Amino acid sequence: MAKPLLLSLALTTLQLHVFVTNGFSASTIQKRSGRNSFLQKHEQPHSYKRTPKHNILSPDELHNLAISLSKRKPGSNGFNRGWIQYRTAALDSIRYNLYTSGLPHPAEKASFEELFFNLGVAADRGKMPSFEDAGARSGYAVEFFCRAKNLADLFADTFNSHYEFPEYWLEGLRGSPILGSSDGGAYSVVSLGGGPGFDYVSSAVATSFCSYMESLRDQEETGSLSSSSLKLHATILDYEEGWGDLVHAMVHSTQTILERSTPTLSCDWGGKCDITQSIFHPSNAACSLLLDSTNLWVCQYCVAENAQKLQESNFIFFRELFQHAQPGTLFVLSEVHPRLWPEFYELLQDENCNMEEVGFNKRGRQMLLRKSSSDVITTSQSTKNSPALSEKDRKLLEKFIELRKFHERKIDAGWQRQEPKIRGAKD
Repeated sequence: MAKPLLLSLALTTLQLHVFVTNGFSASTIQKRSGRNSFLQKHEQPHSYKRTPKHNILSPDELHNLAISLSKRKPGSNGFNRGWIQYRTAALDSIRYNLYTSGLPHPAEKASFEELFFNLGVAADRGKMPSFEDAGARSGYAVEFFCRAKNLADLFADTFNSHYEFPEYWLEGLRGSPILGSSDGGAYSVVSLGGGPGFDYVSSAVATSFCSYMESLRDQEETGSLSSSSLKLHATILDYEEGWGDLVHAMVHSTQTILERSTPTLSCDWGGKCDITQSIFHPSNAACSLLLDSTNLWVCQYCVAENAQKLQESNFIFFRELFQHAQPGTLFVLSEVHPRLWPEFYELLQDENCNMEEVGFNKRGRQMLLRKSSSDVITTSQSTKNSPALSEKDRKLLEKFIELRKFHERKIDAGWQRQEPKIRGAKD
């Protein structure tokens, strides 16, 4: 009887390992200092069939591509392929412009590689690494454009029938300029821990693409192609104030490449933000001023690396953010590993958060929330105190609890992330 039991335990561990590696750590598996590295391709272009220059389009070329692709029916396979083509060209062109003419400090590959490793350790241990090195920050800005891609794809995937999204969250996003709606006037996005500005790039690329769809609809109705009335403004906040110059550079490169698209796109560096303190703490003064005017809050890849202090503070920043955000506000939280989402779900049980709905995308990498469109709590809500959660997402939440336990056991057993070996180096 011992062998079948051991086999069962081994299979369970293997399944959990596959769930973790296949579902949540693709960006970690593809080492940024390896053959997929943007900096590596620039340093040794002769070693690659395709260099970063291959997919670079001018603003006019990108404009013409968007006009052609926007004629496809939203949600169709052709539309989905067209979005990927446009998004890839736009992001590659923005990154190339930033690297060749916009970086305030040269990207230092060795410094970035050290930061990259420390980011992995931070996610494992819940302690934030240092971003003080300017060369490492520049390396991060050009190497991690996958983070702009992931959020941009979230927006575009709302047209794709193969994806399921929380109903009210989706309804709220469809009323935004990000998906081509011009009904609500200027739309405000705040990026928490958002240096060097990837969340703005994502929002700008999606809004730009959808603006062509909006102009096409207007042309069909009026017979003439009009400029877009879409307006998007983003504010970038971060604990590391050294990101400021890189945010300005990122905004300039983005608007240079998207200059032929017609929505009004703007972005500011808002200053310091510390998600481990109260939102009304002096270090979060810039953040608290935005509570009344923000439509969408985005926090990508900041939770795991601050896990210890977040837990020690009882998640006071997010608790107060959820409580004081405007009715109908949307939230997107992203992490490589979703093991902290169960704790977030627990804090949403507080009736003062008044959260209407919660759901997950990409098997948990993204947590999607919408605050109730009314601050009035009904009797049914006050007894229930739980945001809507689909059965599919409830099962995912149970898996996330198991992932958290698995991670805690691994750390308690002494596991440590190993520094990458240098090929050809001797011990």
